[in-house]
Amino acid sequence: MLHVAVRLPATIDDVGEYLADVTALEAAGAAAIWVDDTGLEPWVLLGAMAGITQRVRLGCMLTSTGTWPSETLESTVTTLQKLSRGRLMVGVSSPGQAGSKVFATGSKKEPPDGLIFEVESADQLSGAPDSHIEVWAAIAVPPDRAGWAEALTAYEAAGATGVIVSWNARVLDLLRNPEPDDRTDLLISTG
Repeated sequence: MLHVAVRLPATIDDVGEYLADVTALEAAGAAAIWVDDTGLEPWVLLGAMAGITQRVRLGCMLTSTGTWPSETLESTVTTLQKLSRGRLMVGVSSPGQAGSKVFATGSKKEPPDGLIFEVESADQLSGAPDSHIEVWAAIAVPPDRAGWAEALTAYEAAGATGVIVSWNARVLDLLRNPEPDDRTDLLISTG
């Protein structure tokens, strides 16, 4: 089964709504929630998320490793691994491949766990490794429910572990109701 991860914005207008979105994403079945290091302090955000979630993996995408000295980063990651009960992921730019990221859940001594490819179609995953490494495709949210189901099917067939989409108001609905004709949520709510 293909997993879905959501990349949340780096800024927060209302912290209550932001954290409510995090718990709603976990309840809707998101496999991971990512933040990046371009806005607020990502480690504080991830610590807050770790405190209110139970299952969802939590990730930070580093835009530059120069911003985070390795000795500080290692102690921060170790602390957040404890707070999240081992659910933290850290992504860093991969100089070897344009547009891809490597993420690791352990210390810098451990090999990477996966690759994130920024792609526009599932066909672009043909160069993905055939090993134990997770392969995630960073994609745009399709325009409708049928497009969502089609995209998930295509990326799963291409061998992706999952897709990463940027947060918008439709993502939560798509996670809860992935099938084009499934509107049982409306039937339940209206009786």
